[in-house]
Amino acid sequence: AAHYQRAYPHLAAVAAGVLGKREGAEDIVQEAAGIAVAKGKRFDNAGALAAWLIGVVRRCAQNERRKSQRRRTYAADPVVMATQPLPPPGELSPVDSATGRLIEGQSSFEDRLQHALLELTEEARCCLLLRTVHELDYTEIADLLTIPRGTAMSHVHRSRQKLRRLLAEGQPDTETKPSVNSCQQDERP
Repeated sequence: AAHYQRAYPHLAAVAAGVLGKREGAEDIVQEAAGIAVAKGKRFDNAGALAAWLIGVVRRCAQNERRKSQRRRTYAADPVVMATQPLPPPGELSPVDSATGRLIEGQSSFEDRLQHALLELTEEARCCLLLRTVHELDYTEIADLLTIPRGTAMSHVHRSRQKLRRLLAEGQPDTETKPSVNSCQQDERP
């Protein structure tokens, strides 16, 4: 039970990574725990238990994702949604590129981040979440996901690059750079 409690945040992160959203991740972890209890496996090593449970969580989350894709419903008529105007790209900018700080009143950043995370592969998303949210080192990530350490490092690096690119697309460049001509005085006689 103590091993499970220590592994729980990592299990939830993997479930969220596979599902592509936080909603439902706890249910997946509980389902996986039920499967683990039913299997009755005994582990003396916490790392082995966590790695095995992560495999169960991944399979449960993949099954749930497939189910939800089959029963996808829409809250509004697609024709109505298609006629709604999109805000200009500048209104979606949550970050002031000059300071790197969030601009007040930007409620869309989390939505944009969520969509950008969904562009990552399941494994890359899991690696990124375990590294950035749970601050695991690459060896721990590799052990939990049963992948090579270098693969975990590559996933995190490439995921960060892709997120930067996706979140920067359509962002206005608020940083003003003086041109060379504006700094020089015309000193012709």
